[in-house]
Amino acid sequence: MSIDITKDLKKYIPIFQQAQEQNINEAETSLRIGKFLEDVLGYDVFHDITKEHTIKDRYVDYAIKADGKVMFFIEIKQAGIELKEKHIEQASNYAANAGVEWVLLTNGIAWQMYHLTFDEGIQSDLIISTNILADDASDKLSLFHKKSILKGEHEDYYSKIKALSPRSIVQSIFHENTLRMMRTHLKKMSGVTIEEQDLIAGIKGMISSQTWESIGDVKIKRKRKASRHNAPEQPVTEPPASEPSPSKVSPT
Repeated sequence: MSIDITKDLKKYIPIFQQAQEQNINEAETSLRIGKFLEDVLGYDVFHDITKEHTIKDRYVDYAIKADGKVMFFIEIKQAGIELKEKHIEQASNYAANAGVEWVLLTNGIAWQMYHLTFDEGIQSDLIISTNILADDASDKLSLFHKKSILKGEHEDYYSKIKALSPRSIVQSIFHENTLRMMRTHLKKMSGVTIEEQDLIAGIKGMISSQTWESIGDVKIKRKRKASRHNAPEQPVTEPPASEPSPSKVSPT
């Protein structure tokens, strides 16, 4: 169960609002966030928070530790500056050099948590995005609380988001067993036998070309058979480009 930070969070809403209105500099913003980490998110300022953590002669604004291990970096921007994707790039490079998979980007009002993977270059995925004034701020920011981090709740949340991604859902649909089940139900409903390729074409027609492009290559998963003549996985091709584009899927 998530830590309830609602009461402590409310105390900081006017503080960060004033900081934004006055457009205080980055150093002053950093001081307020340091106190927020201590008062709201439960980190010990002497043991868990390292300011200007050095990595190869460069530094990140904050390195956050739990049980002596760096769990995530924080990149801080001036209170009045709108957060943009380019702001995460520098911190991502530092995190990659240190082997740290999580980076939090914030200006005090907006909070964005990124998960990094280093398989082919550096990929940063926005997993959590909230505003301190939003109704869901308490629930989402509580995932950064020290107790939540130690329990691995942020990792569980990431696994859930990943499982519900368009690619994961499409991969589960284009599985031999799923397709067979759908064909069975369609036959019961309509009395018509639907061939697998016709069903695939129907599903593809429901998904926009933009979504297919973001998903990448998808193949039909089939059970392995004892025979050496196993049928290879069949690629699912992209649908026609004339289909309408959906709204971009946002992190929850």
